[in-house]
Amino acid sequence: MDNFFIEYRDPLFGIIILCAIVFVISFSNYWWGVFKNKEEKQSIEKFVKKFEIVTDENEYKKLLEDFSIPLESLALLAHAYSKSGDYEKAINIYLVALKRVKGKDEKQYLLSTLGKTYFKAGFLRRSAEVFLESLRLHPRNAESLKYLTVTYEQLQEYEKAQEVLDSLEELGAKVTLQKHFLVALSITKDSTLGDIQKVEKLSELCKSVPFLKRKLFEFMHEKCLPIKAEFFESLPFDGMIDTLWYMDASVYDMTTSNDDMVKSIAMAKGLIPYTPIPHASFALDVLGKLRSLGDESATLSFDYVCNECKQVFPIHFYRCPHCQSINSVQIQTSITKVSDEENISFL
Repeated sequence: MDNFFIEYRDPLFGIIILCAIVFVISFSNYWWGVFKNKEEKQSIEKFVKKFEIVTDENEYKKLLEDFSIPLESLALLAHAYSKSGDYEKAINIYLVALKRVKGKDEKQYLLSTLGKTYFKAGFLRRSAEVFLESLRLHPRNAESLKYLTVTYEQLQEYEKAQEVLDSLEELGAKVTLQKHFLVALSITKDSTLGDIQKVEKLSELCKSVPFLKRKLFEFMHEKCLPIKAEFFESLPFDGMIDTLWYMDASVYDMTTSNDDMVKSIAMAKGLIPYTPIPHASFALDVLGKLRSLGDESATLSFDYVCNECKQVFPIHFYRCPHCQSINSVQIQTSITKVSDEENISFL
């Protein structure tokens, strides 16, 4: 055998063998790529058929399937429909674009955007399916993972949401607050626990996550559980000014508190005499002065601003409805006429 290999130690023979190996590998890789592209195309077509919307707008669909229209134009058109709230047309356009697109990056972008459109439209289960398809193509897509977490959260599938958060954490994302928030939600929805047990678990969680104290108070109030005065003194009043404003005196007697924020609210409501408090809110200070003069024509109104995306909302949120950030709410107060206020308490 040694003699056999000695005869073929000619450098030219080695080069021929090397070129042959390279050719075989390249040829195999090419046809493997063709096969994978064909398989991926069939997979996308099969996936799109699951979500196609039946419509009588034949001319509209013919326009979308016109290959002379650039994909960029279709994407912009779909985005415009989505911004205006016409989610059905936006979804149709994204599905047509998915049939035409070839590159993985373009497919990943379209799937992520389609998933967010389904999410905004309220089709949570379909949204989850689309994000999972997007992650099948690009497992490290942080945006799809983020929205998949929120989708599972909305579906109350908290264990799945936690698993997705673990994947996000592996990519370097900060998910500690989100994990604590999911734990709080899972506690409140756990049918195996009694209300007292839920309060105990939430109280323990609040020691490390103070912003959840408002969630704990809302749960206790909703379940008509007794609330001790010491618990009120531990609340983050800056983040609960709206709650305190609408709170009934039978729930919490604000006239006995030593906290400046609570005192300001009590004066603005006319519960105690007005005395200036340094660094008090302008709106509360003005209302306190008006109450001291016997004027009750004004009251407070509230706006809720996300510190991350700066969007304004009419009700309080723990997760921003627009950018999905956790604990990003900032409560802004303004003075309005009593007649302009709907006077609705959320407690």
